[in-house]
Amino acid sequence: MQQRKRSEADWAVEILLEKKEPIYYLELIKEISTRMGRSQDEQALTSIYTRLNLDNRLVYQGDGFWFYDTNRILTEE
Repeated sequence: MQQRKRSEADWAVEILLEKKEPIYYLELIKEISTRMGRSQDEQALTSIYTRLNLDNRLVYQGDGFWFYDTNRILTEE
């Protein structure tokens, strides 16, 4: 079975679970870029930021900080 490619949001979830606290958005997207082996130029970082905004697992807390909302995890019933 072939595994799907990990998205930017998947990496964000992993990082936020490791840190166990909200992370400033620029630190988060730079860490995602590093783990994905992507450049950290403005275009790449903007692309990552945009993809994070589209994922409803991640929650903007305010003042530039993001966290992972475990209450939004879907469980099979």
